[in-house]
Amino acid sequence: MAKIEDPTERDAAVEQIAIRLSVPAERGRRFADLTSLRVGGSIDWVLSPNNEAQAAALVHDLEQHAIAWRPLGSGSNVLADDGEHHYVIVSLKGLKADPVFDGNRVSVSAGYSLPRLCIDAARQDLSGIEGLNGIPGTVGGALWMNAGAYGQEIGTVVETVRVARGGRVIEIPGSEVQWNYRHTSFREGEMLLGATLSLHPDDPQKISERMEKAKSQRMATQPHGSRSAGCFFKNAPAGSVGTGKMIDDLGMKGTRRGGAVVSPKHANFIVTEGDEAKAEDALALAEEIRARVKREHGIDLEYEVELWSSK
Repeated sequence: MAKIEDPTERDAAVEQIAIRLSVPAERGRRFADLTSLRVGGSIDWVLSPNNEAQAAALVHDLEQHAIAWRPLGSGSNVLADDGEHHYVIVSLKGLKADPVFDGNRVSVSAGYSLPRLCIDAARQDLSGIEGLNGIPGTVGGALWMNAGAYGQEIGTVVETVRVARGGRVIEIPGSEVQWNYRHTSFREGEMLLGATLSLHPDDPQKISERMEKAKSQRMATQPHGSRSAGCFFKNAPAGSVGTGKMIDDLGMKGTRRGGAVVSPKHANFIVTEGDEAKAEDALALAEEIRARVKREHGIDLEYEVELWSSK
């Protein structure tokens, strides 16, 4: 179907879809309200399905009407520019039913909090994700980018992933997904709805100690409580020093561009400050970092945050 070019026709179609499927719909939101960096421009529509089946039906209807959409969880790894974003945001925050544990397995929806899931698993004396404790964001975001820390990655424990296809919830084996470093084979435009993880029993005291160690290290080395999107860049190729140390060695901690600052606590974090901070400040600072690293080390830093354009 051809894309609906007329904004009035498109808005009417979105409204009708939302009403028919009983999906809550909002106008007048901004990415500054929905992302952890607290910057970014306006959004035409935010639709918030309440469960996986409703989400699958929603994106199918949007695609049938050739209406562009993007999924968004907690927005903890997104830098959206300051322009007007003329597409639909499908918010996954409503997909947060309590996880279902069955032996060593746990089924969890995409909108569920990743830190909370780590705690839930630990209470079941199950190991495999405790190193992810403290990573902000949702399970869906963790699956999308294969989140990992302290020797663990979520992809290694995924048994199946639930995705939206043809208006239905489809389960695919985790073995069919390529789980790479902060990247997967999921395609742009694919809606992740949830997953079943296969964990393993361990001594509860050991699990608790590893969780506390991971949390303590994050609190000590990262700008907890600041407006950030986590590590801005992926780690440099094997054999290089860590990206944070590389930026620190260039003397860039505390470097400011408008309302964006290289965190004095961890140089691979860009934080935003003040009501006047803009996405363009963070992007300009990030590009300055990339240029310096390229000039001094010959390394092209890759973004770990997702850059969303309004164009």
